Amino acid sequence: MANSQRRTFIAIDLKSFFASVECVLQGLDPLKANLVVADASRTEKTICLAVSPSLKAYGIPGRARLFEVIQKLKEVKRRTGVDVDYIVAPPRMAKYVEFSTKVYNVYLKYVSAEDIHNYSIDECFLDVTQYLKLYKKTARELAKTMVQDVLETTGITATAGIGSNLYLCKIAMDIMAKHVDADEDGVRIAELDEMSFRRNLWNHRPLTSFWQIGRGIAERLENCNLNRGRGIYTMGDLARVSIKNADALYKMFGINAEILIDHAWGYEPCTIAEIKKYKPKSNSIGGGQVLSCPYTAEKARIVVREMVDSLTLDLIDKNLVTNSLTLMMGYDRENVDKGIYVGPTVIDNYGREIPKPAHGSANLGRYTCSQSAIAEAVMKLFDRIVNPKLTLKRLNLVANDVLDVSYEEVDLFTDVEKQEKEKKRLKAELLIKKRFGKNAIIKGMDLQEGATTVERNGQIGGHRA
Repeated sequence: MANSQRRTFIAIDLKSFFASVECVLQGLDPLKANLVVADASRTEKTICLAVSPSLKAYGIPGRARLFEVIQKLKEVKRRTGVDVDYIVAPPRMAKYVEFSTKVYNVYLKYVSAEDIHNYSIDECFLDVTQYLKLYKKTARELAKTMVQDVLETTGITATAGIGSNLYLCKIAMDIMAKHVDADEDGVRIAELDEMSFRRNLWNHRPLTSFWQIGRGIAERLENCNLNRGRGIYTMGDLARVSIKNADALYKMFGINAEILIDHAWGYEPCTIAEIKKYKPKSNSIGGGQVLSCPYTAEKARIVVREMVDSLTLDLIDKNLVTNSLTLMMGYDRENVDKGIYVGPTVIDNYGREIPKPAHGSANLGRYTCSQSAIAEAVMKLFDRIVNPKLTLKRLNLVANDVLDVSYEEVDLFTDVEKQEKEKKRLKAELLIKKRFGKNAIIKGMDLQEGATTVERNGQIGGHRA
C-alpha cells in the first residue's frame, strides 16, 4: 500500500528520442522536422522506430509501419493538397546509446546514481526527495532545470511527470502531460498525487492508457460483469469494485490483482532503492530476433543453430551454466492469410491472426555450458516442436536457471577432456572477437542463405549500429 514516508519522484521521457537524435545529427529542429526512423531496406512493412512530433501531428502513431506512414501522407495530400516532405532515416543505435549516455550524465549533475532508475534508453525515474531542500527548489523547478539542461546539452526536448510515487509520476508523464500546454521549448510537465489522480483520472478511458494495463487485461476487466453487472472500464470502476469484490479480482488475476488495486487508488509502494536491491530467485539469459522475411523451417533451423552458438558464448563469457533451454518460435501471418494453416490461432500485438506459436523446453540433465550438449538438445527440440509446413517470423532461445560456473556438473558419460578442450577453444574465440570484432571468426553455416549472424554482429538491439 502507500509508502509511510512522503517521497517525490520525477519521470522523464525524451521526446521521440530516436527521431530527435537523427534531427540533431542532421542539423534539423526535432520539433519541426518531418522524419521517421526506419530501415527502408527491410521493405515498407518495416516498423518505424520513431516518428517526429511534427509527423505525429498528421495522425501517424509512434510505432507505425513505413507503408502506413506513406499511406497516411498520401491521404493528407488528397484531403488538403499539401505534399508533405519527410525523411526516412535508417536507425543508428550506437548514436542513440551515445546520446542516452550524455543525458544520463546530465541527470548525474543533480541526482546521485543510486536515486536514478533507467527504465529504458529514453526514459528514467528519479527519486528527488532529498534534493528539493538541498537545491531549495520545488519538484517542478528541479524537473524544469534538468530538462532544460538536457535540451542545452543534446538539443533534445523531454516531457516530465512528478508524483508522490513511481506509478503516479509515470502516469503524470504518460497521460496528464499530454493535456498541458508546452513551454517555448516544447517541454511539458505534469504533477499527480493520490487525490489529484482520483479526481482527474478515475474516469479516464481507455484503461490501456495506464501503465501495466495491456489490451488483454483491459478486455478481461471490461468483460468481467463485477461492476454491478457491468464491466470495469475505468480506474474509478476498478477502485470501487475492489472495496467489496476484491476476492473476485484476485481469482481473475492472482497476485497481480494487488498491483491493479493499488494502482486504481494511486498507490505504489515500490521505490527506486527497492528496485536496486531486488535480486530475482532465478535468472535466465537469452536472445531473440524478428526475421527480415518469412523463413521456411529449414532456413530457420540454421538461424536457431547460430543462436545456440551465440548463447553458449554468452554463458562462457559470463561464467554461467544452465540446466535447461526454452525455444519459442512465432509463425508468420501469411500462413493464415494464404489459407496454408488451419488450427489454433492467436492475435498478435497488431490485431492480426497468426498460428499459435511453437514453444518447448529441453532439460539437459545437468548444469553445463557445453556448446555441443546445448546444440544437440536445442536442435532436437526444434525438430520436435516446429511445424515444417509453416513459415516462421520470430525466434527466441533462453537458457533457464543460470548459475555460476562453479555449479557445473559432470556425470559418468561426460568426456571431461573433450569438454575442457571445447571450452578453451570458445574462450579463445571470445578473446579474438572482443579484440577484432564479432565477425573476426565466423563459421561456414554463417554464410549459408538465410543465416543472420554476420549481419546481426553489426547491429545493436537488432537494428543498425
